[in-house]
Amino acid sequence: MMLIFPTKNLFIEGPDCSGKTTLVSNIHKLTRYKWHIHDRSQVSRKIFQKMYDRNLPYLCDDFHTELFNLNNRFIFLLPPFKIISERFDERGDDIHRNIDEIKNVYSNFEKEFSLISRLPNILPVLGVATPRAVEALCTTISLTERSMLREVSDQVLTTVSHCKGECFPLQFTLYDDGKFEEANKESMDHDPEKEYYEKIYRRLHCKIDNEILGKNEYSRVESSSSRRFIYTDDSCISFIQLSIRKRVMDFHVVIRSSDVKNVFPYDLKFLYYLASTCYKKFEESCDSARLRFNLNSAHIVS
Repeated sequence: MMLIFPTKNLFIEGPDCSGKTTLVSNIHKLTRYKWHIHDRSQVSRKIFQKMYDRNLPYLCDDFHTELFNLNNRFIFLLPPFKIISERFDERGDDIHRNIDEIKNVYSNFEKEFSLISRLPNILPVLGVATPRAVEALCTTISLTERSMLREVSDQVLTTVSHCKGECFPLQFTLYDDGKFEEANKESMDHDPEKEYYEKIYRRLHCKIDNEILGKNEYSRVESSSSRRFIYTDDSCISFIQLSIRKRVMDFHVVIRSSDVKNVFPYDLKFLYYLASTCYKKFEESCDSARLRFNLNSAHIVS
């Protein structure tokens, strides 16, 4: 398995008659149901809310949460309108009654696509999803799932760049088989973060060791299933919790403020290394690790 940047949900988006249902079927046939695929997402909900003036008070939050979870990937179908028109003439549509309505839907999807097309988790298909195109899409998603740490931080940077300087919040999850092949102690030595990284490393490991020895307010010896393996601070990396459940080490990080251009690539390498050292303490209780990252204010500092 090594390091995996998994697909949580694969959404198929696009206007009516764009070929979404066929694409879902063809991906499942090719991959044998490798991914959890949805026909439409919050993108469609946002578009139709505008078109039909629906009162959906939490739509923007739902849209943001779904789109800016980088484990969600979106295939956006937008073939030329001539193809849409031909398909509508051939089979019609259950909701939209005439070609003018279909054209209106297409135009709104076209506008939305122009707004989000540069996000790294948007995969465009601007023609017909031929068998070769389907194979290429599946290959691209599979390669993304095997990203290196640098490629993950590049996706974060691209996402924040799209958001005009700040994404609030942004999240993603990585998995590792416990070998932590990219872990490197030299990630602790990056200036000007060296002392900061050393402080976090020391405090988290001391907390774990003390809890195992029963050096806490309860004088209670904690086991590997403890909920008390925590680092907290009011600095940028503000929270880390280590938990072990069902032989998976969960390493949960909250970064309250992250300069994704100049600092986060180094933070990610350090935190990955830190997770590897924690894993070694509990490797007899674990088969793999899950690393969850919540970046509350992911921004770019010029």
